[in-house]
Amino acid sequence: MYTLRLERQARKDLQRLDATIQRQIFDKLEWLCENCRSYKHKPLKGPLRGKYSYRAAGDYRALYNVNKDTREIVVYEIGHRSSIY
Repeated sequence: MYTLRLERQARKDLQRLDATIQRQIFDKLEWLCENCRSYKHKPLKGPLRGKYSYRAAGDYRALYNVNKDTREIVVYEIGHRSSIY
């Protein structure tokens, strides 16, 4: 199992959302930590290269990276798909 780390920006993004959406996103991120090895991660291109996108709740996406050495998922940003990329 991987541990979850939210960067400062991701914590701010999450706090701005409705409590129901926050819970859905957090639950999905916990699922990702438990299933990280078997999940097929979606790599991003262009300026976001090196990060992955995860559909966290409806139209909301989390941009993250996986550190296999420390077994950690680091979330950088969370937002609506129309504005996060």
